[in-house]
Amino acid sequence: MKDFRTLYTLHREQVREELYREKTDGIRLGFFYALMNIVKELSPLQLETSPELIWMDYLAFLRTVDEHKKNPYSFMDWDEVEGLEHLQATLQEGGALLTWHYGFVRHNMITIGQEIRAGHMKSGLPFYLVAEQGTVEQEQKLSSWNTLRQFAGADLLNAEDEMIGIRLYSHLRKGGSFNLFVDGQTGFNADNRAVELPFLSSRIRTRSGIFRILAKTRKPVCPYFMTLTEDFRSKIVFLPPFILEGDIQESAGRVYEPFRNQLLKQPALWRFWDRHHQQVIHWKEDETNLHSAEAESQVDWFSKPLEGFGQLGLNTASGMIYNLG
Repeated sequence: MKDFRTLYTLHREQVREELYREKTDGIRLGFFYALMNIVKELSPLQLETSPELIWMDYLAFLRTVDEHKKNPYSFMDWDEVEGLEHLQATLQEGGALLTWHYGFVRHNMITIGQEIRAGHMKSGLPFYLVAEQGTVEQEQKLSSWNTLRQFAGADLLNAEDEMIGIRLYSHLRKGGSFNLFVDGQTGFNADNRAVELPFLSSRIRTRSGIFRILAKTRKPVCPYFMTLTEDFRSKIVFLPPFILEGDIQESAGRVYEPFRNQLLKQPALWRFWDRHHQQVIHWKEDETNLHSAEAESQVDWFSKPLEGFGQLGLNTASGMIYNLG
């Protein structure tokens, strides 16, 4: 398989050509939502790179990651590992590895698995990969990925199971560890005590259950993320573990802070831009609107028309969304 730089550059060129070719007929709804969310979240921050170009890079990176999904053995190790001692300390004590769907998310178990096999986790206990039910069912059908997970000593655990909270609490008390994607936003039933947090320019609502479990068990939390360096080297970063306190609002904010900082540096690497609006409770642009009437009436991109849904249009300068019928 081509190296990251070649593959990413190839997909970037393909994406731009395809988008401009499809622009007159409308783009896929998922692509539209991603652009809408990137524009609304990043425009108020006035970054050097335009939201539109970040969106195209995001789509190119998705294709790069999907290439490696087809061939798990094309990515066998990270070019750079930072904070390995933090991972080891968390596994030894038993705790939570919290991350986001960012960067090369499929390969998070390479380094974690190496440390489990090296004896840094309490023997006799599984390492859980907590995921939504649909993801668990999909992953179980991918035989090569299942083999890699088994080699790493990891078991998939359904986040939507009605006993998930009790199982994770008990696992932590026994000295076990697990991995959870914080931005997955899945759990059993609705969360009546969701936490509101600042994101980049918006405010979001996030489930609070995992923060409450971790505060109650007083087990270490080790946030980590996977990224790509400026010279296209794969990198995984484990941050110093800490204990969550009883203030759930403050605890959730402390977990999210390193991700917000990383996302500002490389926004194109977050896989969930297409569903971000489901979390947002307040956009920055809602506070004021200084754009001219002429600018407001312009539609730069629109979605493909769908029967029973209609068609949406987006003004990339103002972030305004239009129902085109």
